[in-house]
Amino acid sequence: MKEITINEETIDRILIELDNFVWTDKMEQEHEKLRLYFSETYDKNKIEGLKKEDYFSGLGKKKGCLAYDLEWGTRKLGSIKGGSKYKYGYESDFNKIKALLKRIIDLKVDDYGTSGELSNDLKDLINRTKEINGFKTGRTVVPKLLSIYYPDFFLPFFNDQDHFIEILFVDEEINEYSGLELYLDYNYKLLKFKEKLEEAAGKAFNNYELSKLLYHVYPKFSERDDAEESSVGGDSKEEEIFEALEVQHYQSLLHRNFKRLLPTLSYFEEEEQVPKNGQYDTQTVGIMDMLCVDAKGNFTVIEIKRRATDKTIGQILRYMGWTKEELCKGDQKVTGIIVAERKDIQLEMAMKMIPNVKFMKLGLKITLEDD
Repeated sequence: MKEITINEETIDRILIELDNFVWTDKMEQEHEKLRLYFSETYDKNKIEGLKKEDYFSGLGKKKGCLAYDLEWGTRKLGSIKGGSKYKYGYESDFNKIKALLKRIIDLKVDDYGTSGELSNDLKDLINRTKEINGFKTGRTVVPKLLSIYYPDFFLPFFNDQDHFIEILFVDEEINEYSGLELYLDYNYKLLKFKEKLEEAAGKAFNNYELSKLLYHVYPKFSERDDAEESSVGGDSKEEEIFEALEVQHYQSLLHRNFKRLLPTLSYFEEEEQVPKNGQYDTQTVGIMDMLCVDAKGNFTVIEIKRRATDKTIGQILRYMGWTKEELCKGDQKVTGIIVAERKDIQLEMAMKMIPNVKFMKLGLKITLEDD
């Protein structure tokens, strides 16, 4: 395993912030009670007899359904809220999912916390996730289950692992892993950080306490890709903010006129997307402006810009690739549409080589008339 280099300044800062951090015995007991409730409710016997309605939300059960209890009933044990219900997999893959859950219950992970080497059990678990749509790239459902059943080995950091890895370590190389494999790699590094912090603080930290502490010292703020992207041509910060606001306005306009402007398409997950003006949260590679399907079940990813550049191609292909990997079944296809007021020559040239992505010009007409 690659040598781990901890950012020593983060240790010093956390030690200073400890005086302003609150973690009580009562809080620890509440977390442990929740963890035991879930692990004892969904024990080996329960998983063995699990039915679809006991696992998927929306099939007749709410509380008492594994998906609901994992996402909402145990939210204090680490948040995996948001995103699509398909992060729990497809109903057609339920037998594979059930076998995966049984494998989680029977894991042997005794050596993982000290060596970082993946046991054959964990390698098998990784391979199983790669065979199930919804689990291939996700770092929510399976990691949270691991953190509940094996709290000494798996920390309750999920999609936010990247945030803390970037802050707490130096010289981190780009990681070629994804999904559960990436979670396990980052989890081991965070366990090593925990050891270093405990040594410096002269005390042990409960894993849930450590989670709260790191979020307290280094809070995570969610930002849209549009707000983060620098504008082409060295525009001012004010111009970037204006562009981000314009895109939000365009998103709202397209959503309100969706059926009229795109009559052959519908949202992939109406219940999830309609309240968000069509947005679809992958929880892995960002938030799509719109994810749609046609009458044949093929997917269309829509990316909305004020002005589109060749950077937009990379963004929409990222979303299309994720859709192909996680959502497509059988021979379902994925195409992309870039909607913008204008495009530059760089985008024009790039699109000549990508036939499954097309550009649609956004035309807005406003008039003022004397009454």
